[in-house]
Amino acid sequence: MKGLILTYLIAAFGTIGALRYPLIGLYVFAGFAIVRPQIIFAFAGDIRYISLVIGIALLFGWAVKGFGSWRMGRARPIVIAFLLFVTWFVLAAFLALDTETSYLAAQEFAKLVLPFLAGVSLMKDEKDPRPLLWTSVLAQGDVGFEMNLSYLFKGFNSAQEGFGGMDNNFFGVSLVCVIGPALMLMLTSKTWYARCLAAASAALILHTTLLTFSRGAMLGLIAVVITAAVMLPKRPKYVGAVLVVVLLAARLVGPQLASRYGSAFANQEERDGSSESRLELWRDCMKVVADKPVFGVGPWNWAVVAESYGWPAGKSAHSVWMETAAEIGVPGVVAMIAFFGLAAVRLWPIARERQTETNRSECGVAAGVVLSIVGFAVAGQFVSVRGLEVPYFTALAGIPLLKNRAVQAVRAATVVAVTRPVPPRPLVAHRGSATSI
Repeated sequence: MKGLILTYLIAAFGTIGALRYPLIGLYVFAGFAIVRPQIIFAFAGDIRYISLVIGIALLFGWAVKGFGSWRMGRARPIVIAFLLFVTWFVLAAFLALDTETSYLAAQEFAKLVLPFLAGVSLMKDEKDPRPLLWTSVLAQGDVGFEMNLSYLFKGFNSAQEGFGGMDNNFFGVSLVCVIGPALMLMLTSKTWYARCLAAASAALILHTTLLTFSRGAMLGLIAVVITAAVMLPKRPKYVGAVLVVVLLAARLVGPQLASRYGSAFANQEERDGSSESRLELWRDCMKVVADKPVFGVGPWNWAVVAESYGWPAGKSAHSVWMETAAEIGVPGVVAMIAFFGLAAVRLWPIARERQTETNRSECGVAAGVVLSIVGFAVAGQFVSVRGLEVPYFTALAGIPLLKNRAVQAVRAATVVAVTRPVPPRPLVAHRGSATSI
């Protein structure tokens, strides 16, 4: 009951605050996308309107602000890729085999697209996306706390059952998307209590990820650790943080977890039925792509046609990339890959910069976003994550950094032009003058 009251208080704060400062509404909206109060507090009735009210307040505040600024700078290709993805999603919905299902998918997708576009246009510099990462980390840390509480003191592994309407694999991907930002907030925060809070959240998220028993999430976690080892500066603080994550994960993986995760790397003869079925599902997705390469069968329609390929009705394809290709066609999935890929590629140099007091926060945000995208890209290959907002909101946090870099470059060029010394004009001898040249 206390949690429900706190949810109402946060929702009221987000709604009122969004009318004047719409980014507050965005932060609360993103946090609720992780905590999912409408499912946790289902006993209170249908409270989906809470996120809806916050979203409306966010959009109203966005309109009052003149819909922000659309000067994207180096982020322009990323935003264009996202808009192409959205456009193709909508076109595929109109041409779907089951339009009723696709229209429902489009409505759900709009709940992500509109807040995302508001954030893209309203965020200006590195100070704006950092609260978004903190909101995601703290919200996921709170979920991890509840899962660990259930596991350690009640003897029940709730994470293995999933969370908030997500199964364990879906939930695992959601967790992996946030472990990177949590690690970077721990390393780049300026105060000791912020570092401790981020470290505690990272530990809770890490253990909960392992408790999901999701092999896809585990592979995503391994990819995050490897990327962090390559990307981060080779200083004792950063090397030590990566080693702590590795050692902690190794300590928390028990015999049961090790046996399950080990099957992800088994050869063909030793694979279990789940691994084999994934490969067969992906082959069938490719058959759909070959048959309908442009617009696919329509958003959320793979579950509709799965039965015609010998699978149970409503069967998931167990791959966000394969299922997206089958549902909205090759152009749609290419635009989706371009969105995440361009964001990671363009943020990589910022994440790799030599850190100083002035750019440490910026480098931390960039590195956190890159790690989140890597985790999502790898884990998503093994799990379908229909309607998961976390990777999009995390990628959103990197866009203001690229916009700001363009502004900084223009300002720097202006300063150089203004301060550049003007060469003295030569003296010219006038007729009848004794001045010499």
